[in-house]
Amino acid sequence: MNVSRAAARVYARALFELGVEEKSVGRIFDDLHAVHTAIQGLDPKLRAFFQAPQLRREDKRRILHMAFEGKVSRAVLGLIHVLVQKRREPLFDNVVQEFDRYRDEHEGRVRAHVTTAKKLDDDLAAALEQRTRKTVVLHQTIDPDVVGGIRVNLGDYVLDGTVRRGLMDLRRMLVATHRQG
Repeated sequence: MNVSRAAARVYARALFELGVEEKSVGRIFDDLHAVHTAIQGLDPKLRAFFQAPQLRREDKRRILHMAFEGKVSRAVLGLIHVLVQKRREPLFDNVVQEFDRYRDEHEGRVRAHVTTAKKLDDDLAAALEQRTRKTVVLHQTIDPDVVGGIRVNLGDYVLDGTVRRGLMDLRRMLVATHRQG
């Protein structure tokens, strides 16, 4: 795990625990995503403002405070202030992702990212739910390059049973055998 992801987990965990304590996890989730959407929706030059270390921290905090004060919870506004104060603004996207992961875990939910050559029926979600004993939120990507089969990313677990992967493994094995012989 890289340092940014580890640091983002620390911030997300603290924010999540505060949300559990105050029974405001849903509100914090909504506010984090509202801020994330607002920042992502900016012109790239304006978006760079959020991460630019050249700007004085106090100026940036004041502008962000004016933009979000009264529109998001104190917890989310506090997170933004801390990130700016510590010059950790680039972590914000990862903090949002990690917060989502903690919320999913707390609510017994797991996200599955599935890649196939063509659309699957709904049986896969049911099979994954039975296997994980959690509610599965399925995100499917259609990618003709996988040729056939399926690739499932379920948290940190990856199952790649695509024909493309099988062909790549076969090629590697043939090259290795050819070199030995």
